[in-house]
Amino acid sequence: MIYFNFYSTINKNMRFFISIFILISLFAYNSTYELPENKIKILDEMIEDHMKKARLKTVGFIITNKDSTIFQKIYGETDKVKTTSPFILGSVSKSFTTLGLLKLGISLNQTIDKFDLNDYIDENDAKDITISELLNHTSGLNSFSSERLYKKGNFSYSNYGFALLGKIIEKISGKTYHDYMKGKIFDPLKMENTNAKYHSDIIDSYDNFFGFRTKYKSIKSEIGDGFYVPAGFISSSIEDMGKYLRYYLDEDSQDYKEYISQMIQGKINIQYNLDYGMGMMIERINNQTIYHHSGSTNSFISNLYIYPQLEIGIFIIINTHDIFCQTPAGEFMDNILNFITLDTYGSIDESLFLYVHFTYDILFLFLIGIPITYLIIIIIRKLKRKKYSWFIGIKGKIIFGIDILFLIIIPIFIIIRFYAFDANLRYATESIKDIKFVIFTIFSTSLFIFIIKLVYVFVYNKYLKRFEIDNNKKTDMELDSPSNVFIRSSSGLEDE
Repeated sequence: MIYFNFYSTINKNMRFFISIFILISLFAYNSTYELPENKIKILDEMIEDHMKKARLKTVGFIITNKDSTIFQKIYGETDKVKTTSPFILGSVSKSFTTLGLLKLGISLNQTIDKFDLNDYIDENDAKDITISELLNHTSGLNSFSSERLYKKGNFSYSNYGFALLGKIIEKISGKTYHDYMKGKIFDPLKMENTNAKYHSDIIDSYDNFFGFRTKYKSIKSEIGDGFYVPAGFISSSIEDMGKYLRYYLDEDSQDYKEYISQMIQGKINIQYNLDYGMGMMIERINNQTIYHHSGSTNSFISNLYIYPQLEIGIFIIINTHDIFCQTPAGEFMDNILNFITLDTYGSIDESLFLYVHFTYDILFLFLIGIPITYLIIIIIRKLKRKKYSWFIGIKGKIIFGIDILFLIIIPIFIIIRFYAFDANLRYATESIKDIKFVIFTIFSTSLFIFIIKLVYVFVYNKYLKRFEIDNNKKTDMELDSPSNVFIRSSSGLEDE
């Protein structure tokens, strides 16, 4: 009311100029995002500090509006990684696959049994799954197989579903997935360093397995025959992803109205304020609608964000993945976003990395060291011809329990754990070749075995051996009793 009274007291011409000024100011605020030099300096310092705390090797970062790049930079291995160097995008690839499929112009409500996918999914299941259900993860398919593990209609994230969409693209277009995507998306957007197949120029990547950063050498085998490329293995560079983001920011284009608008419709609710459209998540944060998708492979992590109200797009990618401790990398990306959009950011708890990896290292050493130690003890006692039978006496029962624990329960537990968490056994065995890890494992295991043996010897000499001697004395006394002597002599055992 105060504003209205003031506004009514000034003359008509002045009111006109004030109105124009307000409109221009509002337009400028809504459509223009700037990243001044002083903010870039803080951003650089924050990223470099967080990279050390999260044990990251290389980070690629770009922010763009619909017309041009506002900021882009490579942090870390700048001597060999450039803004044109390709990274693996992970599940950000799903947005490409969705866009490519929409460009085919087919009905999304038709069931997928019409596309001859018998080599990849049971025909009866295919009759009950539509294209749209694959696009928004409501088909019920498992993440990495054609099994129907979840209730149809509920959100259940499935990489396998998007791999099937890649095969549908190939069936309809008559081209390979890579050739189709190149002709329909990569070339029109001039994404010269983007591929939908394995490419030798993909940058080196790393993992923090057991707390030691090691070079990942199984990208080619991880991609394999290309079946999962539509779900997570498209490779692209920072510069190319800037072009891709600008494509999504141009709301006036025909492609946006025809294809991209579909990707954010037909939403499936995942949790409060978070929905999944088709190949893109829709979330409300700080009164803003954000379209985004994350990506993760065995050695790459990425995040794509589109802020329609700010008219900017952000893409961040890391070439280091930590299978045991992913929180620091997640906090790192969140802090970048908060700084860009809210001018504030938090910290990374460096102790979390040490605590998690220390815990896992001790656990694995225990699982490795105890069975090995026990087998060594068994072998030594066999060589010394010390035999213990199951169930006979306290020692026999203890030995039986230990055999069950280390020879049956622990191996079964390890096998179940790998299957339960979809662990890649080849990744665990082939990718860990760093000499520091090998030396650490050998010496730590040796030390652990020595400690266990020392404890065993102490316990045996202090308690079990005394019990054995006492038990043998008791047995001898029983055998020497008058009744037993009579029994032995009458049965002829005395002469033997």
